[in-house]
Amino acid sequence: MRREDTVRLDTHALLRALTARGLKQEWVARQVGVDRKTVSRWCTGKVKRLARAHAARLAEVVGCPARDLTVRDEADVLATKEEQRVAARLIQERDLLARLAPTDDWRLAEGLLRATLQPDLPLGTLGRLYNLLATAAWRQGKYDEAARHVARARDLGQRAGDRRVLCGATYNQAVVDSLRGDHAAALAAYERCLARPDDFDTPRDRAKVLSNLAVAYESVGRGEDAVATQAEAIREFEGLGLDLNLAIAWVSQGCALTALGRHDEALAAHARAEAHARRAGYARGVDCAPLYRADPLSLLGRREAARALVVAALPGLARHEVYDLGCHEAAARVLRRAGDLEGAARQVDEGLRRGREAGVHEACARLHVEAARLALARGDRRSAAGAVRQANAALRRAGLPGRALAGPPGEHGDAVSRPGPPGPRRRPASGTASAPARRRSAPRGPGAS
Repeated sequence: MRREDTVRLDTHALLRALTARGLKQEWVARQVGVDRKTVSRWCTGKVKRLARAHAARLAEVVGCPARDLTVRDEADVLATKEEQRVAARLIQERDLLARLAPTDDWRLAEGLLRATLQPDLPLGTLGRLYNLLATAAWRQGKYDEAARHVARARDLGQRAGDRRVLCGATYNQAVVDSLRGDHAAALAAYERCLARPDDFDTPRDRAKVLSNLAVAYESVGRGEDAVATQAEAIREFEGLGLDLNLAIAWVSQGCALTALGRHDEALAAHARAEAHARRAGYARGVDCAPLYRADPLSLLGRREAARALVVAALPGLARHEVYDLGCHEAAARVLRRAGDLEGAARQVDEGLRRGREAGVHEACARLHVEAARLALARGDRRSAAGAVRQANAALRRAGLPGRALAGPPGEHGDAVSRPGPPGPRRRPASGTASAPARRRSAPRGPGAS
């Protein structure tokens, strides 16, 4: 049949007409004079063109003008149901989120996922799409929305009897719990995932759970467990050649090593994180790397070099819609040690503002501790005591009363030292004079894998 003897069918218009009039496909097929499977192919979009005679008869049977059921060849046509099914499958098989993660364009990911959702997809497919939506949501700091997607994925996984969907839902809920500061719930959920290794879709999924479990261990003060678990995750990511995940994991490892006082190792870890971020094209990781690297560098005595890194890096945060609150914490420490107390105070204030907006108590507690160190550097013991009380209150709200401070805090990364006398006061250099542009931020240092 010649192309000029056919017209292009508007599948969506046909489906709307059939639904509005309550017409069955089998009845329509008999009236038009075609096989029932032919009408089914028209409705699913498997057949996009039909003979003009069939189009005219179809319009007559449906009871509308033929032009309402057809589109001009050059017009854009929305995806058919069959094409949506194919898109949903490709999103999962090609790992859409892994491909978009280096760009941090989670809004785009969310839009593409929503465009493929339709109620008559297989339950397991729908469950996986809702798990992906949950990830896209918590990556944007939308924790309540992520929790709703998790609940939907869990329901679909239970109805389908699909343990892999359920494992994904458990993982996403654990990340949300951890980001909100409920580390006891997060730890239990991560460990449930690891107890059933056959439930992971891919080896990468297991390594992601290990990496995030390590971050949770560090958050509850189990530093050595954090380092050992993150090392296991790094070995698995290395075997899979996953530069993006390695960038995130090495940042987490560097933060844990810094807290343990292993500063040379921490410096090397952050250098490796930046190298992997560059290879992955992970812009946020590249921009945040100098802030994290500056922390152990400062503790090794190279305070001016560390401060120069921070001053140069801070403006880069404004390029990102989402970034890590740990950047402000690390920047404040480095500036304080270098004697830039005003610049340090601005970083503490900015981090606290963002932490309160996000409702993340643990991040606020860390920043209150840094505020206490800053007050001690100024010789203001009364303000330091007040900051400690605020830190302890935030830790209680985060479910971490065991980490409460009994007295003035020592230097981060040195369990036995105490802050010395205040350093020289100086005016902030260019780059530290103002806080970055107001943007949403992730609630903890290295972020989730």
